[in-house]
Amino acid sequence: MLGTHIEKKEEKVNFNANEIIFSKEWESYRGKEYFEYRKNWAEFPQKKIISHFPLNLDIETTDLCNLKCPMCARTIKDTDQENHLVKSRYIDRTAYINIIDQAVEHGVKAIKLQYLGEPLLHKDIVFQVEYAKQKGIIDVMFNTNAVLLTPELSKQLLDAKLDKIFISFDAVNPKLYEQQRVGTTMGKVIDNIYEFVKLRNACYPQTHIRLSMVMYDDPIWQQQFEAMKIMWNGLVDSLGYGIFNERHPDKKHEYEKVEGFCCEQLFQRMFLKCNGNVTVCCVDGDDEYVVGNWKEQRLIDIWNAPAYQQIRKDHIVGNYDKHAICRKCFLPDLYKKTYFSK
Repeated sequence: MLGTHIEKKEEKVNFNANEIIFSKEWESYRGKEYFEYRKNWAEFPQKKIISHFPLNLDIETTDLCNLKCPMCARTIKDTDQENHLVKSRYIDRTAYINIIDQAVEHGVKAIKLQYLGEPLLHKDIVFQVEYAKQKGIIDVMFNTNAVLLTPELSKQLLDAKLDKIFISFDAVNPKLYEQQRVGTTMGKVIDNIYEFVKLRNACYPQTHIRLSMVMYDDPIWQQQFEAMKIMWNGLVDSLGYGIFNERHPDKKHEYEKVEGFCCEQLFQRMFLKCNGNVTVCCVDGDDEYVVGNWKEQRLIDIWNAPAYQQIRKDHIVGNYDKHAICRKCFLPDLYKKTYFSK
């Protein structure tokens, strides 16, 4: 069975992140500060430690995407006429510099240059990586569909000292792949990934390459994952998947409360949308729990705002279900299945 090959982390955090590790060579290029930050990433949620500033900022540099993947919240929003996604939004260079400067002032350790959009669509993507690294951020990363990851752009990103790249790749069967990644072809993406791998191996061994797929409760997709292990072993550093959970069409479905659940994201990271809103959650595509606006407020003030303090307090004491967005989240149910099912 697929599950017998997956490495589960001992700590009860990130329980939707299942990963096969092929190589840890990139870790040999990391310093003491990196491992301390990763230690805190696990311990802050476990021990309910609220730091003065988040370890990581997720920065939505653009909400645009070049694909129409059916499982993606962005695709769903884009086809929902009542909540139509405003198009053509980018965080400009001046705003980005301000965000990074504030983050560095308060000791941020990592940034992820992506939320619902495709980061490679932003004309400043290389500058964004380079500026963050020049300012001393130790872990700079993003997710991408790799459609635009040309050899030229790959070299520029590696020269800018990109730390990690997480590439969405769902199947080795071209038909299944193109069913999931609507708007591109598997061959094009394979070529882009392979060229990136060759460049990394030649001159930039410190950059971590991970491929990730969306996993469904269906033998077909488990078979694809098994095939992907054969295909990519020896090329990328790790291969993982996240369980897909379809949100109810009316967006009102609520799960039964799970005792003992406390969301780790509240202690690790903060999400900055390109529209200015700041949210607390990786699945809050509709901005249901907005804690501030980075265009109008300082980041340190948002992290310590009453709305943020309240939701953390409710999670710590076991009352996460006071919040509608948390009652609708699949993660507590997945937590129950992962750690309490026989």
